[in-house]
Amino acid sequence: MLSHTPLRTDPAPPATEPVHEETGLACESYLPGHLMHYTHQGKALRSPGVKARHVTVDGDVLHVEVDDDLLFWRHHDPEKLRRLLGLVLGGAVLYRDHHALRVGPYWFNCAPEDLWTPCKQR
Repeated sequence: MLSHTPLRTDPAPPATEPVHEETGLACESYLPGHLMHYTHQGKALRSPGVKARHVTVDGDVLHVEVDDDLLFWRHHDPEKLRRLLGLVLGGAVLYRDHHALRVGPYWFNCAPEDLWTPCKQR
């Protein structure tokens, strides 16, 4: 006899991607600190990467310690980055010229303070 599993009727879990505060729409920006475009990722991957000594997330500011320098970058989804830093072994790799950070197989388009803008409306 076949058993039937009913479809879920409870609401879907909330989206984890950042949303614009006023409109509630998901971020679609590829500006520094937002989504990573595949061409940006490819350029970063072909550039020298340096293993970060330590990365911490304080609010929406990333503290990236590399060599003898401490960088302050931002990303529109600091919670996702914080979770992955705790889950993925091996730390993070910094691609400074392309303001990119790789945590395991996950890439983050980060923004130095002077290039940071919040998520925009569609």
